[in-house]
Amino acid sequence: MNNEERRTTLVQQHRQIRTIITSVRRAAIDLADGASAALDLRDRIAGLRLAMELHLAAEEVLLGPVLERIDAWGPERLALLRKDHAHQRGVLAELSSERACNLPSERYGRRTLQMLEEILTDLDGEDRDLLDVKVLRDDIIQLDASDC
Repeated sequence: MNNEERRTTLVQQHRQIRTIITSVRRAAIDLADGASAALDLRDRIAGLRLAMELHLAAEEVLLGPVLERIDAWGPERLALLRKDHAHQRGVLAELSSERACNLPSERYGRRTLQMLEEILTDLDGEDRDLLDVKVLRDDIIQLDASDC
């Protein structure tokens, strides 16, 4: 698989995750407003967790070896990617737990919204810092490195 194919695969996954986040966000807002049940939110978070687990694994397999040697910042990018993934896995596991579901509705809804913002921020950062054509490219000659 070349880098363009890696980028296309991961960007498509980011789009799918953003769509799922929209659904989870609606349920979290409804819960915080008292308009829905915590179990509905937990089910949606479980769906997001599954999509994220598949995506995180794909990123680690597709980007890990490439990032490690792509340029001088590669090892730093890879370390940050792994750190972000560990954090996301932990937060998603906690928010999809029965314990979280038993929190006061407003608190559960707010914490879920915070997590969604963290994930969106991370996806935006990955799009910009890892999946950009200036970083993940197939050519071996970089003509202008002044803005990388």
